[in-house]
Amino acid sequence: MSRRKPQDRIFAAAAAGILALLLFAACGTKHFAVGSIPFPAEKPVFADDSGQPVPGLPDSSEPYRLIVLDYAWCPPCTDAWKALREASRDIPPGTVRAYRILFDRERLLGKEGTREIEPIRPASPRDAGTLPVTTVMALPGPFRNRFGPENAPLILLTDRRGTVLKKWTGASPSLAASIVAEVRGLSSSGPLPGR
Repeated sequence: MSRRKPQDRIFAAAAAGILALLLFAACGTKHFAVGSIPFPAEKPVFADDSGQPVPGLPDSSEPYRLIVLDYAWCPPCTDAWKALREASRDIPPGTVRAYRILFDRERLLGKEGTREIEPIRPASPRDAGTLPVTTVMALPGPFRNRFGPENAPLILLTDRRGTVLKKWTGASPSLAASIVAEVRGLSSSGPLPGR
């Protein structure tokens, strides 16, 4: 049996550590990877119109969905909605529905500690141009525990089944063009799902 040099053992241990980090880096609560199906979730993460917890988004007739995690305090979220409004001019009607995911609670820091409260300022409606918009309230604790979004805005393009086809984080001058290109690419690659 041959003896390994100490450098070889150190290298092997470092390589094993790096491999473990790479394998487990994608684990955890961030489940918005392209190809994943985050909604419906295993447990309810949204509230329906009557306030009852539900795991998924309301159905729609459109084959594609643009899901926007939106925060009232977030200036880049406003820019993302401007990009959706601009993109809507070049997206065929009946192709995409926008879902605005709101968090209806805010954190208040007081003498007793941190607690969730009703919004200090109600969220104003968003304009997505010709795209229909459905606003859905997220259950802040369950949503955060399941998905742990860290950046805003977060925009997901999904099909009707909920498969994430594309993910954008933040707002940029090229966001509208990128959305249009993705939707057109999907629309031209074959018949639209459900049609």
